[in-house]
Amino acid sequence: MELWVKLIMLVKEKFYKVILIKKSSLFCLILLNYFTFIDHSFASMADLREIIVSKITETKTLSFSFKQTIAEKEEIGNCFIKYPLLMRCKYDNKNQKIIISNGKTFAIIKKKYKKIYYYPLRSTLLFTLLKKEKILNLVKNNYPTYTDSKIIEFQLVNKEEEKIKIFFDKNSLELKGWETKDAYSNNVSFIISNLKINNQIQDSFFKIPKEDEL
Repeated sequence: MELWVKLIMLVKEKFYKVILIKKSSLFCLILLNYFTFIDHSFASMADLREIIVSKITETKTLSFSFKQTIAEKEEIGNCFIKYPLLMRCKYDNKNQKIIISNGKTFAIIKKKYKKIYYYPLRSTLLFTLLKKEKILNLVKNNYPTYTDSKIIEFQLVNKEEEKIKIFFDKNSLELKGWETKDAYSNNVSFIISNLKINNQIQDSFFKIPKEDEL
């Protein structure tokens, strides 16, 4: 009887050892696959960042349609950017709103009322967005803060501790837009479509008119 008990105990012991070895092997395999996946993901993201940096470096001008959303209010229009620091956007609204950056001054123009409001460009978040070197440094030195099947997001914090989310299209790796907050802490989303790159644009296109020229 004691012999049978010993045999049964021996069989059980071997059985549990086999199970333990299998579980350990499975765990090691899962762990290996996980770290292989992580290494591959970081390598892939590093490659994507290099491509984004290359595209930004080669970009001199941008022209596109846009949708701007502020506190659930949407506006559309078209926009032109010439690096460094030049921008002109026309809104399709009743006020005939135009915004222009000439490199030093940022102007909001309301043609309907023949009014122009002037601001130092450096005091606006556009100064960061229109200074290509800042975006290049952001992508070179940081991994994305968020990715999905459509976008790659990087987050930039300027000297005033203001956060700017910059989006790139996951497929084309071109600039897709940005998100900031306005003076009232409302989310401001600016999404790009129909993007064209490196069309020739004269600097004079970004001249700010006088009110009597409206």
